[in-house]
Amino acid sequence: MKKRFIAFFLVLIMLLGFASCADPAANSSNASANTNASNSSNSAGSGNTSNAVPAVLPDENMKLSEEEWPVVDGATAFLPFYTAVAAQLLGTTRDEAAEYILCSTTDYAFPDLIDGRADIIFCFGPSTDQKNYAKSKQVEFEYTPILNEAFVFFVNKDNPVDNITIQQLHDIYAGKITNWKELGGNDEEIIPYQRSEGSGSQTGLYQYVISEKEVMDPPLNGRIQTMAGVIDVVASYDNAKGGIGYSYLYFVKNQHYDENIKLLNVEGIQPSTEAIASGKYPMINTAYAIITNQQPEDSPARKIAAWCRTDKAREFAEELGYVFYEDQTGK
Repeated sequence: MKKRFIAFFLVLIMLLGFASCADPAANSSNASANTNASNSSNSAGSGNTSNAVPAVLPDENMKLSEEEWPVVDGATAFLPFYTAVAAQLLGTTRDEAAEYILCSTTDYAFPDLIDGRADIIFCFGPSTDQKNYAKSKQVEFEYTPILNEAFVFFVNKDNPVDNITIQQLHDIYAGKITNWKELGGNDEEIIPYQRSEGSGSQTGLYQYVISEKEVMDPPLNGRIQTMAGVIDVVASYDNAKGGIGYSYLYFVKNQHYDENIKLLNVEGIQPSTEAIASGKYPMINTAYAIITNQQPEDSPARKIAAWCRTDKAREFAEELGYVFYEDQTGK
C-alpha cells in the first residue's frame, strides 16, 4: 500500500506541472524531409534493440491482479493513455489506476527501466546516452509501437511568422539564423529554447532537426526542464516575442494548452492529428511500450505491451485524441 501511495503521489505531482523498432520506412520518409538525415541514428530503430511485434495478441478483456501488476512508468505526454490501459487491465477507474503507475518523465524512466526499477515504460525511443547506458549494462530494449505523434515547434502568438522549414530550424539551433527578420518576421532576436538532455523533446530535436555535435549551447536560462515550462516561457517571457520552443502535439493541444502561443507550420504542413494519420507532417515520431530482454516470456510487462496492440487499446487511444500506430509494411 505504501508503494501504491508513493506512485499515486508522484503521478499527482506530474499532473500538476510504445514491439518493434520505429518503422524504418516511416523514419526514412521523415528523414528525407530533413536536411540532417544522418540524425536518424537517434531513432529507436538503431543501437541495442530487439524487435518482436506480437504475432498473437492477448484477449482484449485480459485482466491483471494488483499483486501481479508490474512497475509502469513513462513520459508525461502519454500519461492519459497508459492510465487508461492500467484502468482497463486492473478493472478499476482511471482515477484509481493512478495509484498503480508512475510518471517520472523520459529522463528518468529509461534509467529506471535499465536498472530494473521499472518493468515497462511508455516513451519515445531512447537518446544516444540512454542507449549507451543500456549497452553498458548489457540490456536490450524491446519495442511495441503504440502511438504516432507530431514533433512541433511554437512561437509567441504575436510573432508574424507562420511557416518554417526544417533547414531553417536547423540553422536557428546551429546559431546561423539569429533574427526573425531573416525569416520574414520582425527585427527581433530569436531566443531558441531547448529542453533537458535525455528528454523526449530534446531527443526529437536531435533526430529531426540537428545533431548533438552541431547544436548551439542554449542562451542563459534557455535550458528548460519540463515540457510545460518551455510553453510557459515562450508564451510570456518578459513580453518578448522572440522565443521558439518545441514539444509534441498532444501535450501542447491537450495537456498544457496556452492561447498565447501558436504552432508553426513545418514545410507548409500544419501539425494536426489528420496530418499525422496521413503521414503528411514531416516530423512524426512513434511512442512505444518498452521493456527489456530481461523480462520473462510470460511476465505481466510483456502481456501489457502485447495488449497495447489490441482493438481495445486503439479505442482508448482514439478516444483520448491520440493517433494509433499503423504498421505501414505490406500496404
